[in-house]
Amino acid sequence: MSQLTARQVVEAFFSDWETGFVGSFEKWIAEDAVWQNTGMPDVAGKPAIMEHLRKYNDITNMPYGRVEMINIMSEGDTVLTERIDHLWGEGPERHSVKIMGALQARDGKIVRYSDYLDIRAFEPEKFEDA
Repeated sequence: MSQLTARQVVEAFFSDWETGFVGSFEKWIAEDAVWQNTGMPDVAGKPAIMEHLRKYNDITNMPYGRVEMINIMSEGDTVLTERIDHLWGEGPERHSVKIMGALQARDGKIVRYSDYLDIRAFEPEKFEDA
């Protein structure tokens, strides 16, 4: 069996979001990975990443997602993405956010997952008059 390219790992990671973030992160995130999001502290190591993801799921109640890829580019271990993440849960609420991402994959696992976004997209009511 041939080794997946970094781009193939990233595309599979995002594709698996449709069946749930937890399973996707469990499968594709490396033990020593770092997860970085604009406006939040970095999270290092798979156990801490999974705990951070659990908190996200508890707060948002949106454990599923679908990535609408606008652009994707890769070179070596690095994959750059321009995308819209569509998020949902069991209820009627849906949320979409535009994101630029930089991911690195080695040996079939994601070792760095960084997203750059306007964090206000998650709290629009707080910024209506800004």
